Amino acid sequence: MPRRSRLGGAALVAVAAILLVLPNVADNYVIYVMSRLFVYVLVALGLNLLTGYTGQVSLGHAAFFAIGAYTAAVLAERWHWPSVLCLVGAALVSAAVGYLLGLPCLRLSGLYLAMATLGFTLIVQEMLLQLSVITHGSEGMKVQPASFLGLTFHTDYRKYYLLFVVTVAMLLFARNLVKGRAGRAFLAIRDNERAAAAMGVNIARYKTIAFAISALYTGLAGALSAFIVGFLDPQEFSFFLSIQFITIIILGGLASLLGSVLGACFLIVLPELLAGLDVWQALVYGLIMVVTIIFMPFGLSGALQRYAHRWFGIGVEPMIPRRLGH
Repeated sequence: MPRRSRLGGAALVAVAAILLVLPNVADNYVIYVMSRLFVYVLVALGLNLLTGYTGQVSLGHAAFFAIGAYTAAVLAERWHWPSVLCLVGAALVSAAVGYLLGLPCLRLSGLYLAMATLGFTLIVQEMLLQLSVITHGSEGMKVQPASFLGLTFHTDYRKYYLLFVVTVAMLLFARNLVKGRAGRAFLAIRDNERAAAAMGVNIARYKTIAFAISALYTGLAGALSAFIVGFLDPQEFSFFLSIQFITIIILGGLASLLGSVLGACFLIVLPELLAGLDVWQALVYGLIMVVTIIFMPFGLSGALQRYAHRWFGIGVEPMIPRRLGH
């Protein structure tokens, strides 16, 4: 354990140092890609708390992403709220909607829950088009850059550090959550609801809490994305975006915070590395995804743990059986 702690701490310090220095040595495009990566890490953390740890399959996180983005944009445009309050408001509104969605989904699981959350995504996307008085409909909505204490985050350099700080803070919060009482309750519900209830776990309470926290993470990511991109198009928040989100945690590893980070890196960085392949890019990317799923059934984090244990005699994260639904 001491050796594992030392190596793990050294690795974290090295990664943090690289990320802190990166904007000073990389061009604006690389910085923008990394900012998108941080957004997807936030979404993956939230979705993994719901799907990986609690076992609730969701195809509705594109809706939470949209709710967070449009809430922040509307608060900034109509009521001229400070950017910090816009972010907090977007996260809380998304969490409230997630909690309310979790209530009627308490008796659903597996494919039935997935279909219900898919329907929620379609409803939200249609509402974005129909409520044109608020959302500007199909024309899209312009979003001004975020600002805090007189500092405007209008450059890729400043946006990067804003997202870096928020992502690290939310990652630490998720780590403390899964290692605490709530995390143990989530895993108990995922593995066997009846056994969890027999041990005194309030199933309804923790399921709705999982929905709310997951939506909070995704709504916050959507709000940050709105400030980064500067424009919202309702067509972007479709069912296919939810598929992207679920792909991240499957590739990275369910019930693994490290897997959320690795999966986001895989989905965002790999296409950029394959950009030079032109028409072969989609084929090579698809083959890599298929090979990853077949030969790494526990995701990238599981493979990393296995190889770290084999080469260095240490583990990265506790190996937890991962499965979708019951």
